[in-house]
Amino acid sequence: MNSKQPLYQKIAETIKARIASGEYRPGQKIPPIRNLTSSLGVNKATVHKAFEQLKREGLIDNKVGSGSYVRFPEKIYAPSGFFDFRTDYLNERFFPYQQAQSIFNQLFESEKAHALAPTPVEGDPELLRVLSRRYHLPAERMLIISGAQQGLDLVSKVFSAKISESILFEDPTYPGAISLFKARYFVPLQNDGPDLDQLDRSLSTNIQLFYTMPSVHNPTGISYSMVKKEAVAQRAQDHGFYVIEDDYLGELNGRAPRMIDIEPQRTIHIKSFAQTTLAGIRLGLMVVPEDLYAQFIYAKYSSDISSSGLLQKFLREFITLGHYDQHLKKVVKRAAQRRARLAALFAQFPFLTQYPGQSGYSIWCGSALPMPVTDAPWSPGQEFSFSQEFNRYFKLSFMHLDEEEFTEGIAYLQNYLTLARS
Repeated sequence: MNSKQPLYQKIAETIKARIASGEYRPGQKIPPIRNLTSSLGVNKATVHKAFEQLKREGLIDNKVGSGSYVRFPEKIYAPSGFFDFRTDYLNERFFPYQQAQSIFNQLFESEKAHALAPTPVEGDPELLRVLSRRYHLPAERMLIISGAQQGLDLVSKVFSAKISESILFEDPTYPGAISLFKARYFVPLQNDGPDLDQLDRSLSTNIQLFYTMPSVHNPTGISYSMVKKEAVAQRAQDHGFYVIEDDYLGELNGRAPRMIDIEPQRTIHIKSFAQTTLAGIRLGLMVVPEDLYAQFIYAKYSSDISSSGLLQKFLREFITLGHYDQHLKKVVKRAAQRRARLAALFAQFPFLTQYPGQSGYSIWCGSALPMPVTDAPWSPGQEFSFSQEFNRYFKLSFMHLDEEEFTEGIAYLQNYLTLARS
């Protein structure tokens, strides 16, 4: 630390270091000014000036009458270099655009301008019936949403009162949920699901919601065992909390029972089609317990009267005509081939540890060596967790590149890892 720095800047640097190390975690209250004046041996005005600097830098928030809190990260990461191993979405070249073009032409031919008409707030009735049959879900408790993120936003509106104090997350977990819900409470994730002992300890507090991705988890790629699913369902019954089941890429995991199958009255099931079709097809579904349905309908109406009617009609036809199943079959095959190539590459570097039992569009990997974050081509582990143990993990997504880019990306990764080892 520069000895010529003003004292308040030195104090600000000390607090920043504690935030970076995890001593002060996002959402956590920083010790009051009077405590810091005593421990750091400075006056109140100096500490207050340090707090103001941290606030300007976006590291803390002041809450009137409560104190200062570490802000949750709200970063948008740009791809590094020419090879984007961060983005989860499929490359648009994998999508059967000719079939899509035909469907859109037929919709406008048969429905004219009505093809663009809005749908009821719960969604296109025929699409609801199609999805109900396909996924064995009750149409009367289903809503069509503009992607999974809108589903999570609706949950935040329905459970708005002190939601950050009453929601539990897996560790690690999806960064979008961390930021939206201001996550504070976590349960460690094992290879087959949550640590049940830690889960039981967490449930001694006032937990109303448990956010989980039990099938093809983001970022680890694991899926819960049936034992863990049933254990979570039983605890939801016993403790009266709701399970938010984010079905991130469940279709890539066969027909394994879902949380909504095991405990339908305590599960809020959310599924996105943007991950399995195209990023631009911002559609998904959510099924909510009967006692919450009216609240979710009102929350959706008040925030977004309807999702795109044209896209809903398109998705209905895309599924009904069998194009969606054909598309998924090709995606699953391509993903398996790419995963095998990356696994073989990573096996050449003994300092890397590949998480077991993974599926989906990414690889979750640990490193015995420190990896630079600023120029890394992948998503660093600290985006998914506040725990220091994941600082040497990374998530590498491999389905956003086209074939030529992926082949070149493999060579790039090999060079990058070789340099990291040297």
